[in-house]
Amino acid sequence: MKLNPEKAIDFYWFSGTGNTLYIAEALAGFLAENGFEVNLKPIETSDPAKVDLSRTTGLGIPVAEQGTYPFIWDFIKYLPSPDIHGINDADVFMVDTLMLYSGGIKGPVKKILKKKGFHLLGAKEIVMPNNLMKLKNQPDKDQLKMARGKEVVEKFGMDLISGESVWKDIPLYSDMMGRISKMKSTWNLFRNKFPLKVDHDKCIRCRLCERICPVQSWSYDTGKNEMKWLKADCIYCLRCFSYCPTEAISYGKKKYLRHKPLTADAFLAVLRLSPGLSPR
Repeated sequence: MKLNPEKAIDFYWFSGTGNTLYIAEALAGFLAENGFEVNLKPIETSDPAKVDLSRTTGLGIPVAEQGTYPFIWDFIKYLPSPDIHGINDADVFMVDTLMLYSGGIKGPVKKILKKKGFHLLGAKEIVMPNNLMKLKNQPDKDQLKMARGKEVVEKFGMDLISGESVWKDIPLYSDMMGRISKMKSTWNLFRNKFPLKVDHDKCIRCRLCERICPVQSWSYDTGKNEMKWLKADCIYCLRCFSYCPTEAISYGKKKYLRHKPLTADAFLAVLRLSPGLSPR
């Protein structure tokens, strides 16, 4: 089964530090160059119930804790069912980005979508630079991984067009691994063990963290004139940590490095937010 050139593609993506967005833009660009209409849509601002099944659905997902973030699982779970709507040609494909290994994303997502009645065009996992607890700066290796990632995703795009892409998984094992990222205790562990902190002397009150957080875990305390981290809501995507312009946000006891393949303004543009900072 291959991509239908007569159908537009709505490509739903989420990205914390920018790896997945980098890959989503590369794939969208490649498909556009080959005559497909591709619309990039942020998962965090998209209603899954309103996904248009007459279009091809693409998913761009970062691997987190062997699976992915809770709100992404919810997005996939609440996608409309082609079977219920009597639609027999609803196509879907997926790319996910990871540091080394996932185990719990392709299989569980495949199972959910297949049960709903989607036609599974293919899925591809793409290794990208490390962005969690990064201690060593290796720009050459990071650039090489990004270049290879782009090559892999363009090959996947060609396979989607030709109908040679596949969606492999390991039954039972994939489901078991996928449960890790669905457990509240997993995310509570991160929030409790490695709380996000703000250096208020470095912070310029631009509120960029508040603007780009996908789950509203940052707020501005007007009385104290400082940013406040809402621990209970955080999913630990590290978008705030990566894109803080003064590196005022940190976590853990070590000085972890940032990997961000995109500028903050580029990220804001794809999120459909106005670029630029507004210090207070």
